[in-house]
Amino acid sequence: MKLSVVVDTYEWPDALQAVLLALADQSDGGFDVVVADDGSGPETTAVAEAWKAHLRVTHVRQDDEGYRLARVRNLGALEAAGDYLVFLNSDTVPRRHFVRAMRAAALPGWFLAGKRLLLSRELSGRALAERVPIQRWSFPHWLLHHEHVEPLRALTARDRRRPGRDGLPEFVPHADGYGFLLGVSRADFERVNGYDARFAGWGGEDVDMAVRLRRAGLRCGWAGPESTLLHLWHETRTPPSRPNNALLAETEATGRVEALDGLRQLEAAV
Repeated sequence: MKLSVVVDTYEWPDALQAVLLALADQSDGGFDVVVADDGSGPETTAVAEAWKAHLRVTHVRQDDEGYRLARVRNLGALEAAGDYLVFLNSDTVPRRHFVRAMRAAALPGWFLAGKRLLLSRELSGRALAERVPIQRWSFPHWLLHHEHVEPLRALTARDRRRPGRDGLPEFVPHADGYGFLLGVSRADFERVNGYDARFAGWGGEDVDMAVRLRRAGLRCGWAGPESTLLHLWHETRTPPSRPNNALLAETEATGRVEALDGLRQLEAAV
């Protein structure tokens, strides 16, 4: 199976560097990478270009017209070579066996979501400044740094909600967080017409995708602790209003499977 990792990014080249470093260190190297850039400046371009000597990397960029994550992920999917698509935020560093775990869990009839280990400000800063290979840290190593991470249970295998296991509820990520990791076959992604680019500004596009994938007959699973991502600390500002909530409510109220302004519309426009 050809696998592509689509990493969305915006104006944080140090974090992108850490993610690409971890991808270059994967135990399973059978994948290509698309850096899907939501309008960053030349520093981000320089990082993506530098990694072309070490990874199969394509850099796609759209103009900076505000937060347009849904559209740039579709743009990345159009450039990806894989039969299976893995979408990552550039503030989440994959562990060393991440691709191997995702490949093993990529079963027909399922899509994948994930868990995060939240790193403290201090540990995140050190990882970026010193290029600490946190993607290689084992569970005992994380235990030594337990005061700088949470929740450690995200690194354990106790959660059995894996693809293909009968008699168990499907996986629902904490706080409906489908945005930092999504694994889906290209065929299923195209079936639902990708992300809906009407979702501009923060939030909602990930849940909208999950609703439509389930409506198309898919179930959600977790690929296990090796797929748990290492979330770099950054300041978070919750927007005072969330206009995308109305779009999400419209999706939930209808039987619609396809995005109204999705992959096909973008392909026709570019």
